[in-house]
Amino acid sequence: MSVTPGIRRLLGPLVVLALPVVPLPAAAHAAGPAAGISAAASPVSSAVSPRVSPAASWRAVDIVLPGTRVTLREQATDPLRVTSYSSGTKTYLRRGDGFTRQGAYQEVTVAPKGGKAIAVPTSYRNGHDSVVLLDLATSKATTIRTVRKPLVAHYAHWSRDGRKAVLTVQRKSGSAWVTSGFVIVDASARTAKPAIVAQVDGSARFRWSSDGSDVMAEYRGGTRFYGQDGAVRRTLVKTGRPAGGEDAFTPSGRGLMTWCPSTYTEHVCVWDRASGRLAAKVPGIRPKALWGWWDEKHFIAVIPSGGHYQVVLSTLKGRTTRVLAAFAAGDWDARIYLGYTRR
Repeated sequence: MSVTPGIRRLLGPLVVLALPVVPLPAAAHAAGPAAGISAAASPVSSAVSPRVSPAASWRAVDIVLPGTRVTLREQATDPLRVTSYSSGTKTYLRRGDGFTRQGAYQEVTVAPKGGKAIAVPTSYRNGHDSVVLLDLATSKATTIRTVRKPLVAHYAHWSRDGRKAVLTVQRKSGSAWVTSGFVIVDASARTAKPAIVAQVDGSARFRWSSDGSDVMAEYRGGTRFYGQDGAVRRTLVKTGRPAGGEDAFTPSGRGLMTWCPSTYTEHVCVWDRASGRLAAKVPGIRPKALWGWWDEKHFIAVIPSGGHYQVVLSTLKGRTTRVLAAFAAGDWDARIYLGYTRR
């Protein structure tokens, strides 16, 4: 099977931004080489195995991702951290403080709390697409069939409780892959249940609602919620497409982040989940990508800056408060995606 490689999350429109450069400071504390990462793994610098004492938990640590020019800036108290990433056709999984390449998988997504992950193999097996459920403590792997060839199921997203994952089901139409539905994988039962969705957007990517009862995806410039059987539950019109990353909802579940409708000057919008009303339009920031929420008042955005790119925390007022990562333009061109998982 040949599945279009690269980023496994919706990034959103490519726009150009001219913002002041926020420099990435030198590492505050780092010691010892990380297992499985050599100095040759990155043209920026050698990767390190960070060790932060409780007294210095506020200090930032630099980690260079192998095979890229990406430098993470992490703190021990961060509520999220990068647990996997993809670059072009390569996928990496975090093991401790190092990252190892996963040659058998085209994507790996770690569940909240980090106990398990779901991986999508690079090829069909016995006429079926499948996922591999990984127990990260024991390294046990369980293969679960998802859909029959020629359908594919990828772009995995976990529910917040880590019990289920939803993947988008696509079929080939000419040279493009078009969405036809989704499949839900039950991690406890080790089962997969596909649902074909009528009148679904061809570019839809399915993710969970904040309470895990429904799934949702973009629909004709808005957001549509579906039951786990594929039935339409609710549609929020004219919200713009749900933002990318692992979770488009705030930690409380009240706010839904989207790419603003094209009629708006702003690029990032937040909507009240219950009423469907606009809660905020974020001024002054024009991201290349949105990678989810950090907390109730900050979200993760990718912005161009001085010929390279930065992953930053932004407030709902559009103010950058911290740099989480920096990488070269070539990494963006290689379709870099960092998977942030809530601890």
